[in-house]
Amino acid sequence: MALFSNMPRAIVLLLLLILSTPFIHKTKNLAVADFKLIQNLCHNSESPETCMRCVQSSKDAEKSNSVGIAIIIVGCINDKAKTLALNITQLASTISDPNMKFLCQRCVDAYGKFIAKKMLISAKQALQNHKYDNAESFVVKALKIDTTCHEYFKSYQNKVPSEIFYDMNMYEELSEAACRIIEKL
Repeated sequence: MALFSNMPRAIVLLLLLILSTPFIHKTKNLAVADFKLIQNLCHNSESPETCMRCVQSSKDAEKSNSVGIAIIIVGCINDKAKTLALNITQLASTISDPNMKFLCQRCVDAYGKFIAKKMLISAKQALQNHKYDNAESFVVKALKIDTTCHEYFKSYQNKVPSEIFYDMNMYEELSEAACRIIEKL
């Protein structure tokens, strides 16, 4: 008798399992499809590994389309600009050379105030508004500023921590990846 009293519950559970299987399978395929989109977009760049790491670090990656992936990468560039501003500020506090201090302050302002707070926010907004040429233009302008700072710091290479050069290289790789993706939109 106890066997039959639990029968309706067992039937309901069995029906739920049968009906939910297609949804689970579709969700799995969706995640695979999104990963393939990310992979395809990132492999158009010169540094696909850097691009993939950036995109996969975002919780929004799986549900993003091409525009969303470009926005994620611009966000990674922005994070890198803020990191560079902080690290160069720390560098400036440890040096006595007035020329290098001045250079550090200019680059801190460039990364923190101009790039992070203006150029890359404008790039994100342009992407959201489907103004892709404008978005790419903002990323390129920000990259030119980074490249200028990178060149300045090369003349002080022995006084600049390798982490700063590493972050500048990552910034440049992400910028190039963003531009390649935006060009495809």
